Amino acid sequence: MTSYPARYIVMTVVIAALLAVTINGAVVLAQEPETLFVMNPAEDETVSGVITLTGATDFLDFLKADIFLKSGDNMIWAATVHAPVINGNLARLDTRTFEDGDYQVIIRKVTSDSNYTDFEGPAFTIFNNLGAPLAHAAEEANFLYPPLSHGLARIKNCTGLDIKFDYEGLGNCSADNLELKAKAQDNPLCPYVDVTLIPCEYRGTVVGLGEERAATYGIEVEAGNVYEFDYAGNGRLFINTTKGDARIGTDTGGLPLTDPARLQPVMEPAAEEAIEAAMAPAEEGATAEPAKETPAEVVAAPTPSDSESADTQMVLPVSGQAASEINVTYIIAAAGLILLMVVGGFVAVRRGKQAS
Repeated sequence: MTSYPARYIVMTVVIAALLAVTINGAVVLAQEPETLFVMNPAEDETVSGVITLTGATDFLDFLKADIFLKSGDNMIWAATVHAPVINGNLARLDTRTFEDGDYQVIIRKVTSDSNYTDFEGPAFTIFNNLGAPLAHAAEEANFLYPPLSHGLARIKNCTGLDIKFDYEGLGNCSADNLELKAKAQDNPLCPYVDVTLIPCEYRGTVVGLGEERAATYGIEVEAGNVYEFDYAGNGRLFINTTKGDARIGTDTGGLPLTDPARLQPVMEPAAEEAIEAAMAPAEEGATAEPAKETPAEVVAAPTPSDSESADTQMVLPVSGQAASEINVTYIIAAAGLILLMVVGGFVAVRRGKQAS
């Protein structure tokens, strides 16, 4: 008789362990998606003029995603994405500011603790046949998408003087000293730098090289806001809060993490048409062909099935797992079953002792 209670206890422990592993697996799968890929330019494509990089930069603890062009052993900064993007525009790239040649896109995932991981994107070729690269881009590389948990400031120097710009948060916030080059006469854009700021009250100064008068400012930065600091010289600083750049219709990266639309398939036929329209050349002679590679799902792991063609594989590797809701009912039922079996085991042991 004593063997049956012992078997009962062993079976209870084994089942409890299996259920614990299952529940733990459900918790792991409940993470938000981490997706990084590039659709345009496509693998082995030749591009020229001004193009738009499209794809996705979406991961946990998002701070920013830096985009580089790798040529040989050189990593050349191209743009920064300050908010998650899913199936949308990542950056503008004036290829005429780069030497003709072969490049590879590198996306650097940066989390709020400043740790980063580099992901390899498509290899492509730039060919403008200009003889020498242009000194200045025709468009600003970074899109100003409102960040999720920080503020974003674009600091612009529209003067003919180099300037010094500093900011310091009151409390445990961001602080830095920046220098911006003067605006050249042949530059169609004011030199700028984008800064991600912890929500806080900030104070600082800005002054041009050789100027006696500096501009002082104070501003309360809120999460999700975009601010433009335009320095016009002689102590004149203009600060405006803006809505930032509008996303194209296929981009779900700006939706709340719990919005089901955020997890829809990455590329639908209509999405391809929308992105193709968004990538229309900025000027005559600039070309941007439709994307040739389209990932199957926004949260899919980079392991396509045997029937999946190479053209539907993700260009960049994907870290993390798909987001899925935890079935609370299942967890409660499993916990109740474990408790019932443990109590039953003790009862069986006690009865076994009484019978003996």
